[in-house]
Formats: sequence, structure tokens, C-alpha cells
Amino acid sequence: MSGKVQKAKGQLKEAVGKAVGNKRLEREGKRDQAIGTAKDEISKVKRRIERGVDDTLDKIEDADDRGRDRANG
Repeated sequence: MSGKVQKAKGQLKEAVGKAVGNKRLEREGKRDQAIGTAKDEISKVKRRIERGVDDTLDKIEDADDRGRDRANG
């Protein structure tokens, strides 16, 4: 389940819990929202890492190409 879906599910649970006076359901809703936020943040970090790795690999490849060009004159 995506972070956004988890947060929406949590918001719904929390709202229903408040409406019917069910503290346990409210807590579950807040928990689901926190999990959804964590999933979103983890996804952001993962994307940043992937971009960093891709950029690094591109730089290595570019350096390797320049080295070959110099060697071949």
C-alpha cells in the first residue's frame, strides 16, 4: 500500500473513531497516518539515492570515455 493510501486510510479511521467515540480506532488511524508519512519519506530517500547512483555511474562512464579518447589520441 502506498504512503498516500495509508495516510488516507488513517484519516478515515481517525475521523470515524472520533465520530463514534472509539479511541482505539482513532489511535489506529493516527498510526496508519504515521506509517503512510514514513513510507512517503522512505520513497523520497530511495529516489534520491537512485539519482545519486545514476549520476555517479554517468560520471564514471564519462571519465572512462575521456581516458580512452586521450589514449587513442
